Amino acid sequence: MKYDISKIQNNEDLDIDVVKITNSNNYGFSFYTYGGYMNDVSIPTSSNASETEDVLLGYGNLDSCVEANGYFNSIIGRVCNRIGQSKFTLNGIEYNLYSNDSENHLHGGKEGFNKKIWQLADVSKKSDSIKVELTYYSNHLEENYPGNLDCKAIYELNNNNEILISFYATSDQDTIINMTNHNYWNFHGHRDNYQDITQHVVQISSDQICEINNQSIPTGELLDVKGTKFDLNNPFNLNKTFLESGGIDHNYVLKNNSMDKPIASIYSKLTGMGVEYSTDQPGIQFYTGNMMRDSYQGKYNRSYGLQYGMCLETQIYPNAINQPNFPSTILKKGERYKSNTKIKLRNDFI
Repeated sequence: MKYDISKIQNNEDLDIDVVKITNSNNYGFSFYTYGGYMNDVSIPTSSNASETEDVLLGYGNLDSCVEANGYFNSIIGRVCNRIGQSKFTLNGIEYNLYSNDSENHLHGGKEGFNKKIWQLADVSKKSDSIKVELTYYSNHLEENYPGNLDCKAIYELNNNNEILISFYATSDQDTIINMTNHNYWNFHGHRDNYQDITQHVVQISSDQICEINNQSIPTGELLDVKGTKFDLNNPFNLNKTFLESGGIDHNYVLKNNSMDKPIASIYSKLTGMGVEYSTDQPGIQFYTGNMMRDSYQGKYNRSYGLQYGMCLETQIYPNAINQPNFPSTILKKGERYKSNTKIKLRNDFI
């Protein structure tokens, strides 16, 4: 296990650290303290452990990351996903949020946690793991959310080839919170097999999704997936027909949300590389890049496009604060919010 910490600067001379971690099996990832943005995730090929593929879409440089309007690979908060009509009521007080998705609030607002510089608080190295702690203090009424929120994000890599992402937070008054990671995966990599996300196989252990309206806001109803394109309980190949039908951008209700058992997996049929997800959160958003632009200047001089990446976002259901039958996103004063996700990296799916 090894790690390296360096400084990186953009045109605005922001003080940003870059942390790179590599385990004993040559699996690794690097990230910035700017938004907790993961710059790369490297998986060794099954035939040659010294040769790796970067399986994460990303920006070509720091300036592009800072200037971008998207959410590639970053920490999302205070509340990920959508809040309908950009408002909620808590303890009898209505809070109006920034509308950045039509009249709705998306991924924390105008300047969410993905656009904040997190502090590098601690690095803990053991023989079989390296853990890095980031902190951010979100002031009362930042993006018009109530409460001073003390946040912590922990990124860890171990010799089981697992990336563990943990979020913690406390507030000095009642508030709402729902944090996630927004990695854009493409397990074909950036080399010879580079292409869109067709030829990936996905599986999600879930019998229900959140019904959404025409603005992707959950209505409060849960829909059974059996007999629909949303049924991913068995391995499903992402093909052209499926993607041309609109793909998926829905929250799945997890049957067995546990850190001990995978609840979702994706892998490339071309490389055999992929991930297994485990989480203690009740839902996971599966997004097949349906709203990506036609062209992004990405890493390694690659140009990304529509449906070139896909996301698995572990979370409490979207718009939960406005749906009393959903698991609650309310964090009471003095209580502790926590969210844990394990991402097992593999190169042996085929």
